[in-house]
Amino acid sequence: MPKPNQKEKNKSSEKPPEETPECEEEGATAAATLSNILKELKEFRTETTGNLAAIKKDIGEIKKDVSDLRARVNAAEERIAENESRDIQMTKVLFHVLRTQKQLEEKCQDLESRSRRKNLRIYMIPERLEGSDMVNFISKLLNEKLGIMGVKIERAHRVSANGGGRPGSTRPRSVLVRFQSYWERQRVLSAAWSKKEIRLNDTRIFFDEDFTPQVYAERAKYISVRKEMRARNIKSRILYPAKLKVFGANGHVKVFDTPQAAAEGLKEFGITMDYQTKEEPNFETLLKASGWQSPRRRSGRANDLTSCLKTLLSSMAHLNATEDE
Repeated sequence: MPKPNQKEKNKSSEKPPEETPECEEEGATAAATLSNILKELKEFRTETTGNLAAIKKDIGEIKKDVSDLRARVNAAEERIAENESRDIQMTKVLFHVLRTQKQLEEKCQDLESRSRRKNLRIYMIPERLEGSDMVNFISKLLNEKLGIMGVKIERAHRVSANGGGRPGSTRPRSVLVRFQSYWERQRVLSAAWSKKEIRLNDTRIFFDEDFTPQVYAERAKYISVRKEMRARNIKSRILYPAKLKVFGANGHVKVFDTPQAAAEGLKEFGITMDYQTKEEPNFETLLKASGWQSPRRRSGRANDLTSCLKTLLSSMAHLNATEDE
């Protein structure tokens, strides 16, 4: 049997190291630390479980709110569609009302113009010259200046003009004379127009027809250009309702139906007419000015709201899928 060598004897004779107090203290500390970690992990798990439950509850409430919003949006879209349909019908009715109103205005203006056919206006008669009886004064005036007698006059009176007859105004008010028939008025007017000049107490007076305010406003646009034509010895005349008749050289005659046409046509005579074109607004412009908008434009907000809700629903679906994983 072989004998163990000296090294093996020395190894077998060595004893394991004894545990010191320091090692025991380190082991106890590690055990306590591990216990604390396990405790904290349990608390974190409990807290996380509670938070997830609260999140699930909040998600459920959000789903309910989104579902309610979807129902409300659908109901709102239905009401908007009904309102748009009703608005289209009301717009058609409004178009009809506006057209009818324009026709009625034209008819009223025509009736007013016809009711004034028996009227005659005399301009530049000095104030208070008529005394207390205007009808008797006009009868004598027609007899003395025009040689017309026995004219039947219904009434005659001064007409308030822009400042005429007021303190500080030098222009007297015009006199409105109403005859019993159109033919009597026309006879007086023709006699007055046949005379080049009629004077009363060294004051030149003028006879003319009686028109509506709208016609006077249109005729007033020719005042400045007619002065320029008189300065150039170009004869002109205003026809009813507001047409300008120009007598050119060599018997050349032109008639302009509107002030706008006159502004363009007078350039041929070397005359510039200061006239600003004013376009009449159409029905759609009037509706837009009153706050009307097309149905397509109004439905844009509802479409935007629907798009936002769809995006929110898509995000909620993605969140639910992540939670399930």
